[in-house]
Amino acid sequence: MWDELNAIAWAELEHNYGSAADVPRLMRECTDPDRERAGKAQFDLFNHLHHQGGWICSAAVAALPFLLRLLEMPGMHDRAFAVDLIRQLGQTAVEAEPRHVDPGWPAAFAAVQPELLDLLDDADPEVRRQATLLVSCGGLPLVPAARALARRWRHETDRVTRWDLLQAFGVLCAGHPGHPDTAALHAVLVRHVDDDPDPQTRLACVHALADADPSYAVARLVSLIETVQRADAADWLESAWLGGSRKRLVNLTAGLLRDDPAAATAYTLAMGGATDTEHRVVNLGQAADLAAKWRSVGPALLPFFTDQLDDPEPEIRYRAAYLLGCLGTEAAAAADRLAALTADPAMRDSRAGCTVGDAAVWALARMGDPRCVPGLAERLTGDRLGFPTHAGHIGTDSGFTFWLPGIHEVLSTLGAYAAELAVPTAARLRLPPADRWVRGNLCEVIAGWGPAAHAAVPVLLDLLEQEDVRGRAAQALGGIGAAAAPAADALRRRAQGSGEDAAVAAWAWWRTGVDPEPARQALLRHAGTATPRPELVRLIGDLAELGDEADLALRRFATAGDEPVRAAAAYALWRRHGESDLAAPILNRLARKYDTRERLPVTADALVKLAEIGAADEHALAIAREILSSPHRLGYFGDWRIFAEDEQLRAAAAIVGAG
Repeated sequence: MWDELNAIAWAELEHNYGSAADVPRLMRECTDPDRERAGKAQFDLFNHLHHQGGWICSAAVAALPFLLRLLEMPGMHDRAFAVDLIRQLGQTAVEAEPRHVDPGWPAAFAAVQPELLDLLDDADPEVRRQATLLVSCGGLPLVPAARALARRWRHETDRVTRWDLLQAFGVLCAGHPGHPDTAALHAVLVRHVDDDPDPQTRLACVHALADADPSYAVARLVSLIETVQRADAADWLESAWLGGSRKRLVNLTAGLLRDDPAAATAYTLAMGGATDTEHRVVNLGQAADLAAKWRSVGPALLPFFTDQLDDPEPEIRYRAAYLLGCLGTEAAAAADRLAALTADPAMRDSRAGCTVGDAAVWALARMGDPRCVPGLAERLTGDRLGFPTHAGHIGTDSGFTFWLPGIHEVLSTLGAYAAELAVPTAARLRLPPADRWVRGNLCEVIAGWGPAAHAAVPVLLDLLEQEDVRGRAAQALGGIGAAAAPAADALRRRAQGSGEDAAVAAWAWWRTGVDPEPARQALLRHAGTATPRPELVRLIGDLAELGDEADLALRRFATAGDEPVRAAAAYALWRRHGESDLAAPILNRLARKYDTRERLPVTADALVKLAEIGAADEHALAIAREILSSPHRLGYFGDWRIFAEDEQLRAAAAIVGAG
């Protein structure tokens, strides 16, 4: 083998890290007697030839026959690694665009197909298990693949390998329904799903059948729960399909029920009594995914989440508190239990800087419970903030991460307690910033709180002198209004400059009520020259006293800039004069972004404004009806945000429907 390997001009070939000159060395080291060294070489070879997929490199084509030869080498550690690598390469070749597949791959793969099918008869059951994945998912032709799997089923005696064969049957049946060869495989699955004496074999059949027909899993819910909890379910750890850890089997079985909220909830609750910590952590993750998908499951999961607040493991308590916060006012019955946890100092895990108490404080804030205020004040004035200083956004497909919102996102919803929170927030603004975001974000919170946050005026005056935050500080002072009169002179000076910060300063100066006419003129000057932005539109639109000059600026903005700017300007004109001709078409177009899932938060805002104007078209009304009737939580982002965005969408849709 080695002579043939050396005869190839590897340096002229390419893999994921450039020249493939190192492939012969890695191949040799894969057979090293030292298991650790061999394992590292196998990892590197896998990474070089496949990495994260997406293409088939020229080195993979040349390496393919030698990967099979590695299986024949005496003393080879982890022979199944080569089968797994071939399978992933074959699968990539099927899924990738043709231009990303080396032209030599199809012929090279076809040449070794008989050998690949023979792997199902290898003496090593681990290799046979990996071969079931390769034969069903690796790009082999259907007929020889199906017949080889059926033949192996008749002879296989290893229990776990039989389970993996059934998974392979399921993949081929789902991908090629009605074909004579897959019909024979389907008949095997149906025959064994209820009648096989081995409960784990019946479970394997459910997994194999459920991708094509989820009703198989839902109808056997009780059996699934009992089988997954059996002691012999540990044998699945050796499976190439569902193995690796006990939690993988639990998770993948839960996935079979994902389209039936009642069944999925029952399964999750049944798994909640596990004694293993990792299992309980994973189960709360499943519950989170479930609650984030279905609106209806909250009441059933609420007692379960509440019970977990007493768990001895910090990560369990943290997750439970977090999920109660996601449910918000729906979980108000748990507020007393959460209030008792606000001082819990246990870190959720070694990687995170947040505690169980932080999650409890946030959960109370989501509920609007005043008992969140002392905890937030302590964090704002202490050495450890407990919350991120900026917003973190993940998509709905990224998995549930249990990330807390930014401190400003927590505070912005607590306007009812602004007077109590203004002093500690001002104290945080006086501290050296941990990063460039925190002060600006807190200034934005104060702007939203309005006059009740007047205690922050002195520190905001200081921030006006700091270039990186002066615009946000001016915004906060403007939000406070007349109580910010001591800042009028400083705002006047800032308003004499140029750019958006100067425009915000002019608006804030006007809001103080000190010298309103010069402030009005300064803002109009900026409105005539500034780049159209939604924030500037809002400043002008809020001040009806600006007169005809403001109308001119708003009409300019309503026909310039991007769609959010035009929408804000048109809406401001409607508020001033009752004109809906400009606003209605733009807002209806924004509402329709719900259909493309482009930006659901924009949809909510547009629906609210359409309801206020009374100008929702039939499409917008249909969207509102769809939102209200959907059983799913709807949102653009994941984690806690999908709960908050869903609430906003439903509230907006209800207003449109009522109108």
